Formats: sequence, structure tokens, C-alpha cells
Amino acid sequence: MKRETAQRHTLKVIAIFFAISLWFYVLNSEPVQIERRLPINFILPKGYVISSMAEKEVILKIKGSKAFINNIFSNKEKYNVDLNPYFTSAGKKFKVKFYTNDINVPFGIDVIDISPKETAIELDRLVQMEIPIKVNYIGDLPKGRRVKDIQLRPKNLIVSGPIDVIKTYSNLESSPVNVGIMNKDEGEIEVSLADIDNRLAIENLTKIKLFYRTQLFKVDHAQKK
Repeated sequence: MKRETAQRHTLKVIAIFFAISLWFYVLNSEPVQIERRLPINFILPKGYVISSMAEKEVILKIKGSKAFINNIFSNKEKYNVDLNPYFTSAGKKFKVKFYTNDINVPFGIDVIDISPKETAIELDRLVQMEIPIKVNYIGDLPKGRRVKDIQLRPKNLIVSGPIDVIKTYSNLESSPVNVGIMNKDEGEIEVSLADIDNRLAIENLTKIKLFYRTQLFKVDHAQKK
């Protein structure tokens, strides 16, 4: 029994020795260098939003063992940057510098460069506003038809964003809607929005639908002559 116990302990020691040896082999193997893009998550002061076109990601040059480096940032990690200290000391306009030391990486991996090195930030008050949708009609109705009724649902959307940006929008334009497809007595058309400023966000966006009713009419041949 004692002999079997001793053998088990010996095997454990050998296994640990090989594991440690393998670990040191991996760490000391020829390092490789790669680039990775890392999205930036700006932590904002309460009630404010970024009104300038700030950088959205940084490019990192990373060096380390090939066994570890290929899977780095595979869990949708982000580079968190707290803007509260800048806002407290400098107000609504300032520059933020990016440092390699701020990037958390596993042991055996080094961040050797970061690009860009800084970005300009301008903050503005965050507001919400209800803005009407304006449908952009194109084309002609099918021959012999005229519109009886058109209803858009919803008619308005809640938009949030920097106050100076949101004030420039009196309406939200739709993508072109061709009235030529209104070839039935009644129907519905799904409407999409044209692109808006990426500093704005639409709250609780649902499908926008255009409900229409048309009717056929007879051409008065006497009047036509």
C-alpha cells in the first residue's frame, strides 16, 4: 500500500514538473506581434453626451507568446475611459490621452503601442425630443388611381442626443417611398428612415408603417376631348 502511495505521489510530481516546464517553454517561445482594434467605452457625466465626433476605437500593437495572444480580446472587451475627472476640471471641452498602461492584458502579453494617442471631446446636455416623420414620396400613382387616405404609424419618434444637434431637426425624413406600388384599394408599406446624425439615438424604435387607401376613377372622355 505504501509503495502504491509513493508511486502516485511520484507521478504527481512528474506531472507538475512537466506542466511547469511546458509553461516556461510557452512563455519563452518566440513572441509574435499583432494588431487589435478595441472599442472605446466613454463613461459620461450624468445628463451629458458627446457632441463632437470623438474616436470610437483604438488600435493596439500587442506582443507576446503565440499560445496566448491569438485569443486576446475575444470576449468583446472595451477600453473604458472615465470622462468625469476631465469634465470636473476642464468643463465641456477637453482632450483625452490614451495610454498603453491603461489596457488590461494577461500576464506574458505587452501592449507596445496605441493609436491614436488622444482625442478631442466636447460634451453637451443630453435631451429628448419628439420629432415628426416626414415621408419622402417618389414616383406616380398607378394609372387610374387616386389617394383617398394615408396614415403613418407612428407619426413621431422620440430622439435623444446633444441639444445643439437635436435642435437642427424639424423632422425625420424617410427613405424614398414609391407611390407606384399603391396598386390596391388598401394596403400597408413598411417605411425606413433615412440616415440621421450618428450622435442621435432613436428611443424604442418600432416598425414604421404607412397605411393607404386608394380608389379607381373613371376618365371623363368628353372632358378629355
